[in-house]
Amino acid sequence: MAGTVFIFPGQGSQYVGMARAAWDAYPEVREIFRVSSKSAGKDIAALSFDGPSELLNESYNAQICVFVCNEAFRVAAAKMGFTPDVVSGYSLGYYNALVASGVLAFEDALGAVVEGAGITLSSGIKSGDMAAVIGLDLTEVEAACASASGAGFVWPSNINAARQILISGETAAVDLAIAISLRKGALKAYILGIGAPYHSPLMIGASERLAEYLGGLEFAAPRLPVLLYTKARYVETADDARDTLGRAIAERVLWKDSIQKLVNDGYGHFVEAGPGSSLSRMVRWVTREVRTTSIDEILKGD
Repeated sequence: MAGTVFIFPGQGSQYVGMARAAWDAYPEVREIFRVSSKSAGKDIAALSFDGPSELLNESYNAQICVFVCNEAFRVAAAKMGFTPDVVSGYSLGYYNALVASGVLAFEDALGAVVEGAGITLSSGIKSGDMAAVIGLDLTEVEAACASASGAGFVWPSNINAARQILISGETAAVDLAIAISLRKGALKAYILGIGAPYHSPLMIGASERLAEYLGGLEFAAPRLPVLLYTKARYVETADDARDTLGRAIAERVLWKDSIQKLVNDGYGHFVEAGPGSSLSRMVRWVTREVRTTSIDEILKGD
């Protein structure tokens, strides 16, 4: 399996100091931050490098900064000689995958990320959140969510690996599902603090508003294969990319199936172009028969 996949992480991968090493190493990266800060109306470099963490971790800021830092790591990876045969992204990272494949111009994608973050912030979804459940399989997590349904809506939203699953829904129901999961023998179950019930039907209203905005952007056919993380299939056309991007925040993440699809198609090297190495770990939870590389770890000398 010789093919190389670039994978881009989403919200939750941020940390204070992310992409500083890429900034120091490449003038092209510094230009990305300059253009992005001007477009977004905030100093993204200062927020990413210096925080403070409380400000960086606010959902609106985290989404914008992670998207920009992902692009910085993609450019750094290219300068280091890494070339993708296919690209994919986890949640927010899908925007970066579309940029890398030529579907969206970087500044258009940045505008969409800013718009999407703002829509979520103003959508009135104040009682929703996400949680991780470690150590139970999908059937067991589904049962825990069903048992918690009396407290509100909650469902398995992100199938990351066989026993690493995220749930999303109304806060009271998520809290109850956590307690039930722990009673059922989960190794860990805890709130993620994302601040909204992403990848659940509770996000349909926000998804529809985002789709309206995306209707005004220019999408192109992919120059490089893009694997869609909500369907574990390849994006086919410009319209397909637009439609799937608009719906993605309200649809379930099939990360385990997506990784398995890529492996079955002959891709054996996963290059994580983003802060940290969380996606690399998630790939290895699905299969140990591949090689993973974190650009962030290389730049920092880890």
